[in-house]
Amino acid sequence: MIKNYITVALRNLSRHKVFSFINILGLALGLACCITIFLFVQDEFRYDTFHSKGDRIYRLNNNRIRENGADFTAMTPPALGPALVKDYPEVQKTARFFDMRSPLVVYEDKKFFEPDFLLADSSALEIFTLPLVKGNPQTALKEKFSLIITESTAKKYFGTEDPLGKVVTVSGELKFTVTGVMKDLPMHTHLKINCLGNFNLLRDFVGQERLSNWVWHQFFTYILVQEKYDIASLEAKLPQFITTYTADETARSGTRYNFKIQPLKDVHLQSSHLEFDIAQRGDIQYVYAFSAIALFALLIACFNFMNLSTARSTKRAKEVGLRKVVGANRKQLISQFIGESILLVSIAMGMAFILVYVTLPIFNDFSSKNLQLLPMFNILSILGILVLILVVGLLAGLYPAFFLSAFQPVRVLKGELRSRLGGYTLRQTLVVLQFAISTVLIIGTAIVFRQLNYIQHTNLGFSKEQLVSLPIRNGDMRRNFEGIKTELLQNPNITAATSCYGLPGSLFAGDAITIPGSGSDITTINMFLVDYDYIPTLGMELAAGRNFSKDFGRDVEGAYILNETAVREFGWGTPEKALGKEIHWKKWNQDNATISDSLKRGKVIGVVKDFHYKSLHQKIEPLVLHIYPSAFEDIVVKIRPENMKATLAFLENKWTKLDANWPFEYTFLDEQFARKYESEQIFSKVFITFTLLSIFIACLGLFGLASFTAGQRSKEIGIRKVLGASVPGIVFLLSKDFLKLVLLSLVIAVPLAWYAMSSWLEDFAYRIDMDWWVFAMAGLVAVLIALFTISFQSIKAALSNPVKSLRNE
Repeated sequence: MIKNYITVALRNLSRHKVFSFINILGLALGLACCITIFLFVQDEFRYDTFHSKGDRIYRLNNNRIRENGADFTAMTPPALGPALVKDYPEVQKTARFFDMRSPLVVYEDKKFFEPDFLLADSSALEIFTLPLVKGNPQTALKEKFSLIITESTAKKYFGTEDPLGKVVTVSGELKFTVTGVMKDLPMHTHLKINCLGNFNLLRDFVGQERLSNWVWHQFFTYILVQEKYDIASLEAKLPQFITTYTADETARSGTRYNFKIQPLKDVHLQSSHLEFDIAQRGDIQYVYAFSAIALFALLIACFNFMNLSTARSTKRAKEVGLRKVVGANRKQLISQFIGESILLVSIAMGMAFILVYVTLPIFNDFSSKNLQLLPMFNILSILGILVLILVVGLLAGLYPAFFLSAFQPVRVLKGELRSRLGGYTLRQTLVVLQFAISTVLIIGTAIVFRQLNYIQHTNLGFSKEQLVSLPIRNGDMRRNFEGIKTELLQNPNITAATSCYGLPGSLFAGDAITIPGSGSDITTINMFLVDYDYIPTLGMELAAGRNFSKDFGRDVEGAYILNETAVREFGWGTPEKALGKEIHWKKWNQDNATISDSLKRGKVIGVVKDFHYKSLHQKIEPLVLHIYPSAFEDIVVKIRPENMKATLAFLENKWTKLDANWPFEYTFLDEQFARKYESEQIFSKVFITFTLLSIFIACLGLFGLASFTAGQRSKEIGIRKVLGASVPGIVFLLSKDFLKLVLLSLVIAVPLAWYAMSSWLEDFAYRIDMDWWVFAMAGLVAVLIALFTISFQSIKAALSNPVKSLRNE
């Protein structure tokens, strides 16, 4: 019996090759989209799952609330973790991490900038799963200059030599001894570690008092809680804890702290709102969006499959009648139709896996992933695939199975049921649904493209093109910058140079100031420490006043330039009214990491027009610019676009002469700023790709359905042509019903798309308006796509010879 069903199914496939190909290809594409995105989503959720105590590990984040704004950061003060362990026994251990910010590591004649060099408490080895392949985990981080490195780092530094006991020089003066080698961390970890040193080393450089304060926010704090502990209990205690330890700091600076507990499993996907984070981050919103796209693609493909399957089933009414005449019962007919449907879905699934295997490398390239198909084949995934085949097969096969199996054979064989066959209402509904989904995706694509185009081309308030940032690696370069700048400007391809601590798109300082006569206490504000040429080099514009100038000797001590937002925040009205206002800078005390009572008094000499120094996700916040040469960390030069390669070679040669101990490195400011939108760029590429595939799948189904409809109405078309109907008239006749369905789908799609894209745009402080014409254009595109798809079959039917269609009547 089963063999007979399979034979009949294969004969039907062979007899209707084009129809079967369209049906299977559409479903295969939809399944391929779904499988690819499933691999992507699965990959995102795999982060940090390898830690054996992962369900008990939490990270502390910080929401700092100031009078002029707030920021959410992963950086916390050094005293936070130890205080939690001391006050709450349910917090068993804490580990603090300090990022060394890509120090230079030297071994013999080898030099490396090591981007993932961290210092950590020795308890990190007890909290996280960091297995050592060499060395004793109990003592590997015991000494101040102990160093644990990964296997790949050991090979990079020492080749085949035994790394244990080897000494490397870090940052030009620190001598670390390798005491342990750990396995390379899996790719799916938010905490990238190549080198791990002892946190206690910091005591020699900053002192214990500084490591016990609540002001120095430069650390990443993790805690390990008791087994089966309800973390909500600790969260409830945090407000009082925060008040106890930070009340004095809040009184001094006006900044309130609100520490948040974040489960380890959420760090990768739910930290996109955090600033100053070392985590490799994804975005849960994009995971949800990709999952929705996968579901949409699969639904469109399934609707197609159901539509075409039910349409084709009406051609088999006489076959059903003959089978009943020769003794087939209804149960057997139902089994046959459902079995055939499941067979088709199985073939489509096989094609889908082939498509995924072929296209996965391309997807990996533009999504910056390393997805692989083979690991998907585990017990759970295989069961899921089988369930999907059964569900889609049943959905597509149930309607024709039950509908056709109920026919009376005598009436079917007489042709009396022809007018009643077809499941017309069902097919109409499915066409509306699939084009509604396609239209939502078209509108979404248009808005995503426009927003990303806005991000890339909006006026940021400064010129980021052709700006090259060069890190200052030693004090001599900092002290002799004016001489270095003179030498650099001798190159005709270098048009400007400046030095600073604080660049748009990078880390920058936040400091405390007071405004005499404002009636408020201390205000914490973002501050860029710059030199005289910072504003012209970055192409900023002054709204009022003047730039810093060497002609004014007091500028280095007592002059400030504000942005327009700061002027408004301080209640000074216009930029002109801000000029001459007094500002007191509560200088940072390097000895104990507290705000000093000593004031650096000065006046506002200028107001710079607002510029975006953070990403467009965030509103422009108040900013102060001040000259402070001893803090400079970067030299920035503006170069001509011509001869760029030669200019970079000139800079490398100059840098090597200034300090041969440090490898030459540079960053283009526009590339640094663009990295802030990497996740949006990936989202855009994936969204657009799968939208186009979904539209293609919908068009395949519409093409097949139009072909079927034209075939069903061939005799009607023949009669109309005999009676004088024109070709355009027949094309319109065949197209109008489909176009009505497409227009109905627009009515459904527009509000859904508006709601979905409004939610996405809310993540940007600066965003496009969703103009009505975007929806109108998307609707027009959907109509044109449908019309183009239908027209081919409509024109073909209209041009056919009526004699052929009427011959058998």
